[in-house]
Amino acid sequence: MRLRPCVVCDHPNPEPVFEKDAHQIVRCSHCGMVYVGDDPAAIDFFALYGESYYTGGSEAVFADYVGQQALRRAHARRKLAIQRHLAPRLPRSGRLLDVGCAAGFFLAEAQAYYEVQGVELSEWSSQFAREQLGLPVRTGTLQEAAFPGEHFDIVTLWDVIEHVPEPLALLQEVARVLRPGGRVVLTTGDWGSDYAQARGADWHLMTPPWHLSFFSRATLAESARRAGLKVIGWRSEGVYGDGRFWRSRPGLLLTRLLDRGDIVRLTLGK
Repeated sequence: MRLRPCVVCDHPNPEPVFEKDAHQIVRCSHCGMVYVGDDPAAIDFFALYGESYYTGGSEAVFADYVGQQALRRAHARRKLAIQRHLAPRLPRSGRLLDVGCAAGFFLAEAQAYYEVQGVELSEWSSQFAREQLGLPVRTGTLQEAAFPGEHFDIVTLWDVIEHVPEPLALLQEVARVLRPGGRVVLTTGDWGSDYAQARGADWHLMTPPWHLSFFSRATLAESARRAGLKVIGWRSEGVYGDGRFWRSRPGLLLTRLLDRGDIVRLTLGK
């Protein structure tokens, strides 16, 4: 199998790490980025993110994303409160773009404070956002949406960047549509975390072909730099270990306080 160059630095000839679900996971020998080395052109993304992805019909993904609307909207309200009131804070008003907005639950809550816009690859979930929630959501990629340059004050990417075949190109387009002084907030798995390293191929976020890129903080920061964005702040989320305590509310809180979770929230500026 011919392995594709690094998705961050374009260095050729990555090193195989292991195989997971018939996909070759590789590491860049130059920058250390870990990603799916297979050619993503063979993946039918529109089929991959069809109705079953959001309603519980696909294994290894959402149990029932749409059925959990109330819970997910409550989680969106908590995210907004954290990002609007705790450092590094988001602008308190302006235009907000949610990339990979799924069914639009975050946008539905954010519109209380911002002029919102969404873009979503999935035809099914973007249609749900438009028809069921009345939200301005475009179907397709961010590049296909062709928004004006320097148009948005805030761009959010909640658990999105690991799904796209070319994450650097996505961040470059984010930087293009973000106004100077604007903010980007993204979350993704932290492959460099102790828990992810201990679990390896069995890490719960090692799920190709849905997840194609597995960032550490170092490779995420390098990606942002190459896109013309600067790191403003990090926050830890996710879990630190197995067992009842680490999955309990006190355990999750301790994980965040220790900055040891296997998910990272990154705020970027332009």
